Amino acid sequence: MDLISDASKNITERLVWHTALKDQAGIAKDMADGKDIEEIYGLGDAALFDEFFSFLSHFGITDLALKLKPKIKKRETETNFLTVFSIYVMRIIAGCPYFWNIKPVLLQSQPLMRLLGFNARQIREGTSARGLHKSLNGNEQKPDDDEIDGIRGPVCPQFISFFISAILASALERFFNTVISILASHSFFPKHIHAVMDASEIQSTERCVGCGKVSKEKAPELRRRGKRIRKVLETVFGFKIWVVWDSLSKLPIAMRFTTIEVGDIKMAREVVQQAVDNVGDKVKIVSLAFDRGFIDGPFMWWLHNDMGIRFYVPAKKNLSVYADALSLADSGIRAKRERERKVGRGKNSFTVIDRWDVVGIEGLTSAGFYGEKGSGSHENSNNFKPNPINAVIVLHDPYKENNPDSDTMVILTNGTVNEPLVTYDGYDARSEIENSLFREAKQAWFIERPPENTKNAFRAHVYLTIITMALTAAFRTWMDQQEKLDQQGKETGIRKFREKVRQENGSKLIVFDGEKYAIFDAYEVVILCGRNVRSPRGVPETIEKKDILIKYGALRE
Repeated sequence: MDLISDASKNITERLVWHTALKDQAGIAKDMADGKDIEEIYGLGDAALFDEFFSFLSHFGITDLALKLKPKIKKRETETNFLTVFSIYVMRIIAGCPYFWNIKPVLLQSQPLMRLLGFNARQIREGTSARGLHKSLNGNEQKPDDDEIDGIRGPVCPQFISFFISAILASALERFFNTVISILASHSFFPKHIHAVMDASEIQSTERCVGCGKVSKEKAPELRRRGKRIRKVLETVFGFKIWVVWDSLSKLPIAMRFTTIEVGDIKMAREVVQQAVDNVGDKVKIVSLAFDRGFIDGPFMWWLHNDMGIRFYVPAKKNLSVYADALSLADSGIRAKRERERKVGRGKNSFTVIDRWDVVGIEGLTSAGFYGEKGSGSHENSNNFKPNPINAVIVLHDPYKENNPDSDTMVILTNGTVNEPLVTYDGYDARSEIENSLFREAKQAWFIERPPENTKNAFRAHVYLTIITMALTAAFRTWMDQQEKLDQQGKETGIRKFREKVRQENGSKLIVFDGEKYAIFDAYEVVILCGRNVRSPRGVPETIEKKDILIKYGALRE
């Protein structure tokens, strides 16, 4: 897909139209049949960003961003840091795969740069002579006409990179934590959070300045030789992040950043404490699900005894408590559940029945590590009294259905297990952070593509990416709330969005029909409405209504 078109699509989807349903085929057919168009707008990115930045300003986040400004003496510029910050946030939302993509996508976009306060001359010629081509005699001259429509852009990508990479670690952490506190104080989180925690690697190259490294086994599918699986070690370079996350609001609560070799448990207590501090008194973290990499007796005891947080964690197979729980499976509290779900679409859809079978076991005393002192010789003393812990045995679930040879899962918890499916669901939510946050951040938000190949640049990019993901999610929630208030006749900022004439920024149009929307090229709308377009740009010379209907699945070939 074209870089600029792809960025425009990302901006649209990430900022606003999540409350409507996309229906390309249905709306295309309606227009072809002569149905009136309810609403239509030019797909201009500038108007979307304008509303988003208004949202940031409304909640005081714009002022906070100014405190990120690094103290740099040697580089004077007329461009203020807030503008630099705004451009970088635009880069993240637009989903530019590589940092240098910001030049054609953002810096050479007249509507977007005008939005940030640059005038036409600055956009066309730049705000300084830095980076201009040199003539043979050493005199500066204007660049060749290899820019988009002769537009140089007000600043260069290197300028943005320089300032973003220079942001201090302490400033980034403070900014992140304060933004989360603001979101919590304005009810973007539920009052009772069932949180999840996980760590994820942010990989770099060996040449990255300041990166860490760790040796690890390759996955079985990558080291298989015929019928044998050989142990193969590889060295991985980069960093690691810890995130406490709310799967309901899909917002992060706290985060930490270090080099990749640091063990998972090392930062666990610190990031949980930060999460509790960030949400304050109006919101309470009532439970926390995490993976077996975080099994640590003192940490789990701290959650239970000091923090009052219910935890869910799968036991490692080599622990005594694992075998102990399995041996008591026949005497525990058993619960079963069935649910139907649809798989596929249309004529190819079918019904699948998912089944669960779990058993709750109370008062296990075989987890000697579960306590303030953890594992050690004290467990062998005559006066040692282990702290009881509960467990839920997962005899069957959808994962077990598809992987019958997998080990039986035993979930450890300090909560009650008289309703064992509640414990199961509490831990099962942990997969949300991997799919909805880490995978999305890497594959769609390009969190592993910093502006420079240095530790400072990685840290700034990671923090700003995660917080931007959070702010776009909060923005969509806020827009939905504003829409409802507007429908009630209350004055809101949504009217500005609805009434504003969108600046032209491409040939895309968005068509609304009730709760549904579709995005078309302008010529497609014209043709669907019954008029011919001679030689539409970028398509064959002859194109008819049926061609467009086939394209969007409203008509079969």
